[in-house]
Parts: sequence; structure tokens; C-alpha cells
Amino acid sequence: MAETKNYWEMQKSFWKTPVGIVIWSCLLFAFLGGGLLALNIFGSPYPIIESFHADPIVVSPGEASNLSWSVIGASRIVIDQGVGAVALKGYTEVMPHKTTEYTLTATNGTINRSMSLKIMVDEP
Repeated sequence: MAETKNYWEMQKSFWKTPVGIVIWSCLLFAFLGGGLLALNIFGSPYPIIESFHADPIVVSPGEASNLSWSVIGASRIVIDQGVGAVALKGYTEVMPHKTTEYTLTATNGTINRSMSLKIMVDEP
């Protein structure tokens, strides 16, 4: 007499066949791909300012300070006080004549994020 398999044993063996492996792989890739797509779409539509620093933060008149920054997810980045449009990551040298506040503004569509820092000029 032939041995009969129950329903669950037959289901387990199907996933071990080439057709079952292909279906399982497609389902797995669709799930992971859809999850990554959803993470990119719904994760954070806002630009993220990772850092915005000045070194040194206190200078004497006529001395320079280095501004450095790192931004993610922005289509446009601007630093005020005459610096202008900049790349996502970078640095620039500034020479303020008096204590000055610099503001970095990152834009993604209609959404803006900004961060400010102050470079102090130690006047005698």
C-alpha cells in the first residue's frame, strides 16, 4: 500500500522544488524591495543637517575660521553672510570683521531646515 502524506508535508516539500524556490525568492525580493522603497519615500522627506561647525569659533580681527558642514537629502544648500550656494558636504574659509552668525539652510522641495552658528571676533 502506498504511503500517504498529509497536507502539511506536501506544502513543505513544494518550497524545496525549483518552482517553489523561484516563487519564494520573488516574494522575498518583492517584500524587501517594497520595504526599501517605502523607507525611502516615507522615511524622511526633510533634508537632514548632520553637522555645521566652525573651527576656531573665536578669532582675532583679520583671522580666518573654517566652516564645515554635511547635509543629506537636500536639493539646495545655502549659507548666508555672502558664502552662497554650497555642495552637500564641504568646507570654506570665512574672515568675519565682527561677531557674525552664519545660517546654513537646506532645501528639499518646499521643506527647509536650517542651523546657525556664531563666530566671535575677539576685539582688543
